[in-house]
Amino acid sequence: MKKLSILCLIVFACSFFSVPNAQSAVLNFTDHQPMSLSSESKGLMHQMTAHQKHIPGAKSNGKNWGRFVSLVKLSGKINHFGIDITQTPPEYIDYHATVPGVQVWVAEYPFTKHMNILTDETGWWTIYVLKYKGEDLEFSFVYQKDGWVTTKSNVITVTDEDNTDIAIQYIDPLYYYFAMKPAVEQQISALLGFPFTLQNAMVVTVGKSWASMHDDRLPHGDPGATVSMTPAPAFPETIGPIYFNEAVQPDPTYTSTSVDGGVTWLNMPLGTYAVTAQKPDVEYDTVTFRVTETDVTNGVELYIASPPDSVQGDNDSGPGEN
Repeated sequence: MKKLSILCLIVFACSFFSVPNAQSAVLNFTDHQPMSLSSESKGLMHQMTAHQKHIPGAKSNGKNWGRFVSLVKLSGKINHFGIDITQTPPEYIDYHATVPGVQVWVAEYPFTKHMNILTDETGWWTIYVLKYKGEDLEFSFVYQKDGWVTTKSNVITVTDEDNTDIAIQYIDPLYYYFAMKPAVEQQISALLGFPFTLQNAMVVTVGKSWASMHDDRLPHGDPGATVSMTPAPAFPETIGPIYFNEAVQPDPTYTSTSVDGGVTWLNMPLGTYAVTAQKPDVEYDTVTFRVTETDVTNGVELYIASPPDSVQGDNDSGPGEN
């Protein structure tokens, strides 16, 4: 029975090659764990894929069938981020607040939009990816919910190892549309001397080595760092970088990161962008964003890299310290 189950999984995986535009390294997506694979089961799967023959009409020409496969679990949390402007006075939303019912899909694999992967009542989502072992994948997650701000993540590398600490800061829609966006437009218009309309924004967190939305230590930003983007966007079509102050507000008067670590660019044109940071004696990761025509069609307004998958440095000092 165990062998039959594995055979069914592999046959189902092979059928994935009929999906248009799918990268050949991916065999299957699902939001339910297909099975619990023991070492014996995994060995059998490897043997079967090693002997798999070319299937007429499939996207693969047969040369890939001899590779081992990996079943990878991806899981993440949607953090409800921002300020509750319905309160008097307005209050910061609890750091642990999450958002249920958010649709999650992968921009590089548009068909995943129709899989109806949703966050549960705790704000968590999970998918399983059956992929060729040793071939890394690149996923940009898109987060959508009616009435909320459609958000796309930076590119996250999917290896053969499970990744269960993905996160996104999903901004409160009332706060964004009725407070932050108008304030930013007014502020930038005053600086430019002509009307400015915010179409999209890209945001990163320059963080300590331990910075994570799954870690309660705050603030998690690395102060005193400057950021760079490649290619550099043209001014004034794009405004930035703008650093966030200690109150988690974009502040054009800041010339480097505060203890919050946030940095934003406004009105990013189509393209692929690499963002990193600089600070004496600290090395930082580089994150990549893809801004595409499809994003415009899908209503993406925010591009956010949330820790632990943002511009992490090797500075392990405590919260608020240099």
